[in-house]
Parts: sequence; C-alpha cells; structure tokens
Amino acid sequence: MLQQCIQSLIYDLEKIEKYFDLAKAGHAFNFVMDVQPFTEKVDHHISLLNQYKDEITSLPLMNEKKYDLCIAHLRDISVSCFFGKTSKKVFIDQYKAVKHEVNYIKRMTVS
Repeated sequence: MLQQCIQSLIYDLEKIEKYFDLAKAGHAFNFVMDVQPFTEKVDHHISLLNQYKDEITSLPLMNEKKYDLCIAHLRDISVSCFFGKTSKKVFIDQYKAVKHEVNYIKRMTVS
C-alpha cells in the first residue's frame, strides 16, 4: 500500500510539472475546475502517506522535520504550479526537493 501512495505522488509530481509549464506558457486555469480538484487529490494522497509517517521517518537519512518539510513543499507546489507568476527558482527548488525525497522513500521501502 505504501508503494501505491508513493506511485500516486510521483504521478502527482509529473502533473505538477506539466501544469507549471502550461502556466508559464500563459495558460489560465480555472480554480474550481482545475486547481481545487487537483489539490484535493494531492491532499488525499498526502493523508494516505501520513498513515506511514512512522515507517518513513524511521528510514536512514529521513526524520520528522524533513518529512514535514517535504509535505509542506508538496502542498505549496500543488497550488503554485497553476499560476504563471510563480517564481521559477523557488518552484524548481521545492519541486526537486520533493521529488528527491519521494524517490528516496520509494527506493528505501521497496518490498
């Protein structure tokens, strides 16, 4: 089940990157039709992942502070990816940090 959560988050990250590229290219998103449903889906995936928080934070090179920061960044970029005025540098830094942590969790929890 943890692997399914991780896979969902990886898919969410791919969509976040796609939405960010579209927003930077000038695409305008509808909050009710695009932003809200996507962020609710990401929040649901985060809540599923939180069921494994103890297991994840006990991994080598992972702790509660890193985990919480990863989740905070994920929540932030799941919204900011829809807005063209989002700072590219801040977005990319947060995106890479989240992607790195999610891939690390995936590698370390393979059954």
